Amino acid sequence: MKFLVIGYGSIGKRHAANALALGHEVVLLRHAAGSGNDRGLKEYASYDGVWAKEARIDGAIICSPTSQHLRDALVMGRKKIPFLLEKPPVMDLKAAGEFEKKLTALKFKRWDVAYNLRYYPVLRFIKEHLPKMGKIYCVRAYADYYLPHWRKGVDYRKTISASKALGGGVHRELVHEIDYVLWFLGMPEKVFGHVHRVSALEIDTEDMCSAILAYKNGTAVELHLGYLSQRLVRGCQIIAENGTLDWDMNSKKVSYQGKKDHENRDVFRLPDNYDFNQTYLDELEHFINMIKGRKPAMVSMQEAVGTMKVLAAIERSSRSGKWVPLITRQQKRAL
Repeated sequence: MKFLVIGYGSIGKRHAANALALGHEVVLLRHAAGSGNDRGLKEYASYDGVWAKEARIDGAIICSPTSQHLRDALVMGRKKIPFLLEKPPVMDLKAAGEFEKKLTALKFKRWDVAYNLRYYPVLRFIKEHLPKMGKIYCVRAYADYYLPHWRKGVDYRKTISASKALGGGVHRELVHEIDYVLWFLGMPEKVFGHVHRVSALEIDTEDMCSAILAYKNGTAVELHLGYLSQRLVRGCQIIAENGTLDWDMNSKKVSYQGKKDHENRDVFRLPDNYDFNQTYLDELEHFINMIKGRKPAMVSMQEAVGTMKVLAAIERSSRSGKWVPLITRQQKRAL
């Protein structure tokens, strides 16, 4: 297959390397085309150049700044080229509505969103384990790491993470946590959030997010996202009717203490040599199977838009200091 990788920042480089490693062709579309790239790949500065020189493109991987995702996705949709769209899918809720409306009008469904944590064996195990836990009382999901440490050899001040205009901000960059919570539990009834910049980092985006997602059945999700912790912290705790589950990414394991045995034990552990890049490889292979018609997209339109609704609700709550409802009275009556 031949893939068009749009954007060649850190995530674009990863996707290009993985596609090549799986034996596929890669061409690039990048704003700085002509400057060359580290793999000697053919690159273009415009779509016109791609269409003029490339007889076929089997799939596109959109890694451009979030502010350009809608434009790039619609170009692919009109060309009927399957695409894998990096997270978050679009810039804001207005763009999400346009994304849904225009792709639906085009009757184009061959796309997916690159939430690679859905391919992480730990989270897959947790999702499968949830029904055994009974009623979920509380979920604590967190991810925090000092932004200058994120990308080795890259000036953090020049990244999308640091630029509000390009779609940065900690709650957008770490939207994976929101996605997997919704993947586990579905959409909440209401959201309360606080997003702000508290540090001296040289950025114009938010560096800390705290939020509560409240569900109609009483379940509460406590969410913490940050650019600030000198030690990588990422994981979740689930407190439920039948026991308590803990996942810490650093330990590569899941522990569980049941209601009956009162014994905290490891119920899942990754191999010590597990390479996190495997999540991206699995994601790409799933996308390839989707192109070939063998598998459906991992992320539905409803899920893609739902994540953007939660992001927007967190921002709106942060501005107003109030809870923001996500389920209408009519929807509540239907539940």
